Amino acid sequence: MSSSTTKFDHKSQSVTFLMADGVTPVVLPIPDIDYWFYYNTALCINYGAQLGACFVMLIVTAVLTKESKRRTPVYILNLLSLALGFLRALLLALYSVSPWAEFYAYFAYDFVDVPRSAYANSIAGAVIPLLMTITVNMSLFLQAYTVCKAMQKKYVVMISFISGLVFLLAVGFRFAQVITNCLAIMDAGQYFHYTWITVGTLATETISIWYYSIIFTGKLLWTVYARKNLGFQKWSYIQILAAMGGCTMIIPSGFAVLEYAAPDDFPEAGTLALTTVALLLPLSSLWASMVTTEANSSFNVSQLWGSGSSQDASTLERKTFGSVSTCPSTFSTERKGSTAPISPSTIDTIIEHASQRDSTELDLEMMGVRVDRSYSVHSGT
Repeated sequence: MSSSTTKFDHKSQSVTFLMADGVTPVVLPIPDIDYWFYYNTALCINYGAQLGACFVMLIVTAVLTKESKRRTPVYILNLLSLALGFLRALLLALYSVSPWAEFYAYFAYDFVDVPRSAYANSIAGAVIPLLMTITVNMSLFLQAYTVCKAMQKKYVVMISFISGLVFLLAVGFRFAQVITNCLAIMDAGQYFHYTWITVGTLATETISIWYYSIIFTGKLLWTVYARKNLGFQKWSYIQILAAMGGCTMIIPSGFAVLEYAAPDDFPEAGTLALTTVALLLPLSSLWASMVTTEANSSFNVSQLWGSGSSQDASTLERKTFGSVSTCPSTFSTERKGSTAPISPSTIDTIIEHASQRDSTELDLEMMGVRVDRSYSVHSGT
C-alpha cells in the first residue's frame, strides 16, 4: 500500500465533466488544463506589451514630429501602422477573455453559446493584420526607394520591380491567411490544416523586411563610407538610420524564429515581428531628426569665421556642413564644441553656397530627416 502511494503521480491524473446533453463525459488531463491557463496568460502578456508599445510610440511620434514633416507619406504610413498595431493587439488580447476561451467551450469544443459579437471581434482581429502588413511594407518600400532614386534609371527600375514582387508576395500570403482564417472562424472550425499558410505568411513577411532593409541600410552604409573618404568623419544621423535599419532586419527575424523554435514557451512570438518593424520605423526617423536638430542648433559659426570677415552673418545662418562636393580629406570638420578658433593666418578658407544639395540629403528628406543648411569648403590658394 505504501509502495503504491509513493508511485502515484497526482499531477498526471484526469478530471471529468459532462457535455451539454448531461450524458457524454469528457476526460481531461490536468496538464492540459495547466497549459491552457499558461497559454492564455502568456498570450495576454504578449499582446498587452505590443498594445502598450504601439500606443506610446504613436503618441511620441505624433507629438515630436515636426509640423513640416507631418504630411509626408512615410509619416502617415508609420502612424497608420502604429494605430493598426494597437488595434490588432487589442482585438487579439480580447480573445483570451471572450466566450471562445471559456473552459467548457474550449475543452468541449462546443461554441453554441458564443455570441455574434465574439465572432465579429475575431474576424476584425484577423483582417487588421492584413492592413498592417500593407502599411508596414509600403513604408519600407518608400524608404528603400527614397535612397535609391538617385541611382541610374535601369537600377531603380530593376529594384522597384523586384520590390513590387516582394510586396505582392507578402501581402498575397497574408490575404490568403485572412480569408481561410475568417472562414474557419465563421464555421467555428479548426485551422490546423492551414498551418502551411501561416508559415508562408511569416516567411514572406520576414523576407520582405530583410529585402527592403538591406537596400536601405546598404545604401546608407555606402554613403557613410564615401563621406569618410572625403573627410567627413561624422554624419551621425545617417549612421543612426543605418544602425536602426540593421535592427529592423535582425530583431523581427529573431521573433520569427522563436515562433517555430519554441512555440510552447513563447506563444504567438511571430506576431512581434511586424509590431517591431512598426515601432522601429518612426523611432529611427525621430532619433535621426533630433540628432540633426541638436547638431545644427549647437553649431558655432564664429569658430569658422574670423573677426575681420566681410561675409554677412545672415548668410551664414543658412549654411552648415553637409556637402560632399569639394572638401579635402585632410580638412577636419570636427570643430563643433571646440573653444579654439580657426586662425585666418593658418588657413584661408572660403565658404560659399553649394551649387546643389547633396543627393543623400534630398533622399532622406522624404523620411523626415533633413540637413537644412550646407557648406562647400575650399582651400584658398
